[in-house]
Amino acid sequence: MKKILIFASVVLLVVLNGFDIEPLYYSQYKPIFMQRSELEKSIKIEPPRKIQNPGKIYLKDNLIFISEQYCGIHVIDNTNPENPVKKAFIQIDGCVDLAMKDQILYADNAVDLVSLRLKADLSGIEVTSRVKNVFPELRAPDGFGLSGKENAARPQDAILVKWVKR
Repeated sequence: MKKILIFASVVLLVVLNGFDIEPLYYSQYKPIFMQRSELEKSIKIEPPRKIQNPGKIYLKDNLIFISEQYCGIHVIDNTNPENPVKKAFIQIDGCVDLAMKDQILYADNAVDLVSLRLKADLSGIEVTSRVKNVFPELRAPDGFGLSGKENAARPQDAILVKWVKR
């Protein structure tokens, strides 16, 4: 009986203190963080770029919007479908998805939902609203989340915006 009581006490002590067991498998990707204050100022229009890691595609009037995984949205003028013209790139860190209603573009900015109004000539962009922490944190392309060590090393008030190959 005394042995059972000692064993139960040890088990209870371990459970109450928790244990720091590292997983046997690690992601092939490392997380990239950005301070929330930087994230909220980071949306901007840039010159067109090469499409490297395309995601969702959205067609609105004569424009095609193609998400670039974790980076932003390509804007392509499709007035002449035989000769589409890259017009701009909208930098939106942590962007994976997009949608559009009327003249408002909706996109994820990591864990936030932002609504954007583009100038007709694509010379500027206005963030019309931001709903914070509406989406879950991004998972690595191989399905892993943050390890215990990565989470412990995470800077204060930092948002995970993308994953890069180790």
